[in-house]
This record gives sequence, structure tokens and C-alpha cells, in this order.
Amino acid sequence: MPTFLYTWNPDNWNWVDQADAIRRVNDGEPYERYWSCGSKKKQIGDAFLLMRLGVEPKGIIGCGYISSEPFIKPHWDAEKRAAGKRAARTYLLFKALSDRPLISLAELQRRFPSVLWTPQQGGVAVPEQAAADIVGELMRNAAHGFRPQTPDEVRRFAEGRVKTITVSTYDRSSEARAACLSRHGYACAACGFTFESKYAALGAGYIEVHHLRQLADAGGEHEIDPEQDLRPVCANCHRMLHRRRPPLSIEELVKIMKGAAADGARPRGAGR
Repeated sequence: MPTFLYTWNPDNWNWVDQADAIRRVNDGEPYERYWSCGSKKKQIGDAFLLMRLGVEPKGIIGCGYISSEPFIKPHWDAEKRAAGKRAARTYLLFKALSDRPLISLAELQRRFPSVLWTPQQGGVAVPEQAAADIVGELMRNAAHGFRPQTPDEVRRFAEGRVKTITVSTYDRSSEARAACLSRHGYACAACGFTFESKYAALGAGYIEVHHLRQLADAGGEHEIDPEQDLRPVCANCHRMLHRRRPPLSIEELVKIMKGAAADGARPRGAGR
């Protein structure tokens, strides 16, 4: 199948929900976000490789399927966007994703020296034999492998995609989460816990996101403001919020936790 090389330079763009994206992909959950695609010659079901460039370690960190036709959005670069420039995007459905290269740039250059692995623009086609070898190798990877999908399977996923609407179109699994984390950070809005404080580098950049207005209760498409309608929460608080339907508000959960802390501090035998 046609395979295209997309690129990511962490110095140019901060992928704020990458840690959670990796967790979701590793758990077999769908993770999809749009990415600059260069030329428009892409189709649903084509494969992609995501190359990390700009900073070490460099190499392929992701693989999956293109899950939309190309579309035009304001440029990702702030200066170019302010100048009114626009760029083509496609949605990418990730099937493998890591914060370290699955195949290093040095290894790619050694094995496939005729392929340009450091293009100036993403979305370039990968030669058929090199693409088949690499995608097949990633599918068989013991830690990150995945079942191949047909273009029809990817198309059915794309057609069933649950969407919400903002000034731009946000998908539940990616852009809205990224905007929330960019605004509110990675500390739990209920208890203040950060995964980095407990797990050091392993937990850096990781937190779950809670919808203050539940999508399942909203009925179809509705407008969502990621900064106002979403909050970062730790896994424990997230589950406690959903112990009720409708879910508890964050303020209600904070009140419950304060009450529990007060009960724990009260001397034994003290009256209520």
C-alpha cells in the first residue's frame, strides 16, 4: 500500500498529549490527530510513518493509517498562521507510538541509503520496498506490533468518528485534549497530584482529561471549548468523578476529599 513519511520536530511544536497518546495506543485504544501532510495526494487507508527530527533521539516513533482525505487548516506555525498562511492536513490513526525511536534514523540510513529520511516537509512518499519492510517490521514488533487494517476498515472507523465542534473542529481524542493541557497543565484539578512527582520522567507529560460536559449526555455534535469544558485529572479522581451519573463536579469531589481528610484527622472517639 502507499506509505507516506510524516515528520515531527519537538523544537517547533510541543505535542502536549503525547504521553497519554502513547498510553492509549499501548492499551489498544484508538488515538487519532491531524498532521501536516505536504501534498494532497493521500487517501484513507494509506499507511504512514512518523519521523522524529530536529532533536535526539531521531527516528521513526509512530506508524498507522491515514484516516481522512486531505483538508486545509491555518498553518501550524504561529508566524505563518498570523500571516494568513494555510496548510494541508490529514488525520492519522496511530497503531504504534513511542517516545523513543522504534527504528533509529541511523539504522534507516544504513539499511535504505537511497531514501531521504530527513525531508524539509512531511508527507513525502516512501519507496514501496522500503515501506513494506519497515511497516511489516513494526507490525511484528513484540512491544508495539499491530494487526494490519484494510482501507475499508480505516474508512469505517473514520465515518464513525465521534466529533465535537469548536472554532476549529476538534476530535475527542486529540486536539481538544491538547488544548486543555496547554491551558491547564498536568496537575490534577481535583487533588493537585502530578504523575511526574511520583514517577519522575516516566510520568512527565501524562494526565487524564475529564469532560465537564459529558459527550454521551450531550447528544450528537455540540460545541466544546477545551479550555472551559475540559480539565486535567489523575486516574483516581477521574474514576471517583464517574462514580455518579451525572458525574460529580470537581468542586463536589474536592468537598468530599476535604471531608474525608477532616474525618481522618479527628481523634478516635470524638463526636461528629
